[in-house]
Amino acid sequence: MLEGRPIATLPLREHVYERLQELLISRTLAPGDHLVEERLAAQLGVSRGPVREALQRLHRDGWITIRPRYGAFVKQPTAREVHEFFEARELVEREATRLAAERCTPEDAARLLEICDQADADRARGVPTQEMAAHTARFHLAVLESARNHILLAFGEQLSQRSRWFFAPLVSSIAPRAWAEHRLVAELIGAGEAGAAAEAMHSHVALSRDSYLDIHPDGVTFDRADAAVPPSPRALGSRR
Repeated sequence: MLEGRPIATLPLREHVYERLQELLISRTLAPGDHLVEERLAAQLGVSRGPVREALQRLHRDGWITIRPRYGAFVKQPTAREVHEFFEARELVEREATRLAAERCTPEDAARLLEICDQADADRARGVPTQEMAAHTARFHLAVLESARNHILLAFGEQLSQRSRWFFAPLVSSIAPRAWAEHRLVAELIGAGEAGAAAEAMHSHVALSRDSYLDIHPDGVTFDRADAAVPPSPRALGSRR
């Protein structure tokens, strides 16, 4: 069951796109799920038109697959997509971290450590996985903002959405290690150690990539060109 109030603000296609993207990121709409326009429209409180537009855009942006005669299905990232994502993330975040260490203010440094403290406290309290994922996104965004480069920030924000999508199932298992790595990055940035901070971020991203590939080593996906038949569609809302 989808949660949230009906969408009533224009432009509807943008709001529908953002709502569906969040449901994909959180795995409320999980890989392999069949996305049925009528059901999505009813549950979001809109007509089918904005849903159709949003699904086409999600297909173009690589979030879902539209198969002729079968409909729309949520994708599982392929191994190639994962490698390309991490190549881009390593380049962007390593450089952003180096710049952050050179340019951050005392307030920036305090903010990074504050996010780490909040995450450690919430993890100790056993907060839901998605809240921990939100802390992770906040930390990486704060590093990008501390770099004071708007182009790097724009690239990083795009990568952040993909990162949340890839790692939603892994947050609980990698949280202790990941947050220790975040804290090390934050401390090195605050100390102005640009080279060491950049290497620490590079190592963090590489270990995250390895954690993902440990779970998805073969890049199984639901949109392989050689697939003879589509996956068994699980109608939205039918999961028990």
